[in-house]
Amino acid sequence: MTAAETGDLHRSIWLWGIPLPLLIHLSARQLDRRGEFFARWIESESGVIENATALVLIPATILAFGLAVQFYRRYGVAYLIWFSVVALVCLGFAGEEISWGQHWLGWKSPEYFAEYNRQGETNFHNLNIHFGRIVKSILTLLIVVGGLIAPFWRRRDPAPPTQIRRFLNIIAPTYACFPAAVFVLGVRVIERFKTWFDLDWSIIAVNLKESQELYIAIFLLIYVWSARIRAGTSMA
Repeated sequence: MTAAETGDLHRSIWLWGIPLPLLIHLSARQLDRRGEFFARWIESESGVIENATALVLIPATILAFGLAVQFYRRYGVAYLIWFSVVALVCLGFAGEEISWGQHWLGWKSPEYFAEYNRQGETNFHNLNIHFGRIVKSILTLLIVVGGLIAPFWRRRDPAPPTQIRRFLNIIAPTYACFPAAVFVLGVRVIERFKTWFDLDWSIIAVNLKESQELYIAIFLLIYVWSARIRAGTSMA
């Protein structure tokens, strides 16, 4: 079936394509036993994972801003606020990943960031290690609730009669977000277990924190992409 026929993203995107980033990440490390290519081109600050995370978030930002305007015209200011917040989260996340363009353009960090940033980069999450962890934990919690629980709530309440219930029904993620949410949580759990129990298995000898950030970005893109398709379908 096409997306138009199902009223949501095609299954090949939200189901079968979701495991690929982690499989590629793990496989690349296994193929490069010495780790030199892997460290430089896969997991470095200018590597594939960092750039992929930002590149996923750019269309997510654009789609979210578009939805904010579209739903505001159709339903009201609450939708403008919600999707504007989503857009700003995507924009801020993308900007921080590439140090607001420093990774791509290679400019010198301003004096303040050079002195106080843990990596000397032009971003805020490395100014305070706890800040970055708190933000990621909040996003992870919201994704677990929204991606693993909300789709089942939507199925039980398909046609809400009140404005509040309609708002929740429209912004709640669908089943299309479920696999990405599973990987966000799963990679987080593996990364925590790896740290807590000092696991040194070669299969997980990668920076799983970077993989989780990529999956958070993928979830956000699928969430707004799904909402955009459903908005278009409801207008047809």
